Order: sequence, then C-alpha cells, then structure tokens
Amino acid sequence: MNHRTVLSLVLASLLVLTACSTPTPDSKAPAPRPLTAREADRMALVRFTTFRRGSGDVTATIPSGGRSITLTGRIDWRGHHGYAELRDDATPPTRELVHWNPRGVVDRPRWTGGLPDRPPANGWELHPLQPHTAALDSMLLLLLNLGSDRPDNAQLLARSDARWLRDDRIDGTPVIVAAGPGAPGAPAGSGRLGNTRYWIDADGRLLRFQARLGGEVQWATAEFPARPVRPLPDPPAQLTQATARR
Repeated sequence: MNHRTVLSLVLASLLVLTACSTPTPDSKAPAPRPLTAREADRMALVRFTTFRRGSGDVTATIPSGGRSITLTGRIDWRGHHGYAELRDDATPPTRELVHWNPRGVVDRPRWTGGLPDRPPANGWELHPLQPHTAALDSMLLLLLNLGSDRPDNAQLLARSDARWLRDDRIDGTPVIVAAGPGAPGAPAGSGRLGNTRYWIDADGRLLRFQARLGGEVQWATAEFPARPVRPLPDPPAQLTQATARR
C-alpha cells in the first residue's frame, strides 16, 4: 500500500513550525477519537475536492509574535500559486500585496489600494519562503498544499493518529472537525493531536482550516467561502523567472 498518500496530509504538520506548545485541553469538549471509515473517507477527499475547485477565495488570520496578520486573497490550487493583500496590525500598521508559489514570494510593500484584479507591474520585492522560521511563510505553503490531484488514502488515515474532534456547523452547513495526522511514526492513540484542524462538510469540501504555528497560543485560521472566484492574475515576472532558475 502506498504510504505517500497519507503523508501528503502529514506535510501540513511538518510545515507547521516545530516549537509547538501543547494545547490546553477543553474540559467541555468531547474526547477526541479515531476517525470512522466514513469520516476517513471525507477527510481523504479534502485536498482532491479543493483541487477540483481549481481556485478559491481565502481569508486568514495569522498570529505572529504578539501581533496579527490578516490575509485576504485567492489561491489557484492547480497552478500552485496565491495572490493576496496582507494587513499587519503592528505599530504602525502596514499593508502589502503578495504573490507566492512553493518556491518564493514577491511582495509590494506600503500598499493602500485593496486587492486589484490587475496588480501593478513594478515595485515588487522577491524573497525566498522560509517556512521553518517564519509563521507567515509556513501558512502560505500550507494554503497551497490544501490541493492535490488525487484523494488521500482513507484506510491509512483511519489507522493514523488523525482524530475526530466534534461535529459542528459553519453558516448552517453540518461539518466534522478533525485533527490532521501528526508526524510520521506517531503512535495511534498516543493522545498527541496533530497541529492542523479541518472543518469538512458531507461532500469532503474544506470550509475552514487551522494550524498551530510555532509557539503561538492562538491558531492561525483560514476560511474558504463557497462562492465563484475570479481568475488569479499571472504572477509577476520577477517571481516566475526567479523560481524557474531554481
């Protein structure tokens, strides 16, 4: 049996920074339990369902060093790139545009115009992604990794340390909330939950995603509205040319 399929979901936990604090148990929450076969089927479809959407809107809140970064944008899961406006509530607050792919990110600092359908042609600054040292970069890669051209392996997910956490609703839609798999080799039933959470509807569609980044107490949270999305603009030439050389 091919273990690569479940490890692709584990990648989310690996991208989350490793200095993670242990979540404080909620005495009112139901006890986590292994996924049923049906729940594992739903979770196995998440990344494939996202990939079939092609692209979608995303809004995310990312805690980082005592401040909060708000991301509002769009992701192309088939083309493996994203485009967003970032608002950092640091003192003083800042705004910038970003366009990223798995190998790098370009940003246009000191931005004030919202998220334009036609981004400016100049003023972009290229940076490598540093997911193991920067919470924002880790989240950018996690968002791209939420799409895959094939389902994950439901049987392996059912035997992994992925866990059902509770039933819930988002805007009236029933969902299950599941903790993603932990690091490879983590024993099932160990009680150590992974650093990712998925809100999944009956069709295997992801409505909300959370990740614990580094030593942050709060979770980074991404929402995926179910509405038609405009196509993403092409990445700036500075990004495509630089990453093509690598």
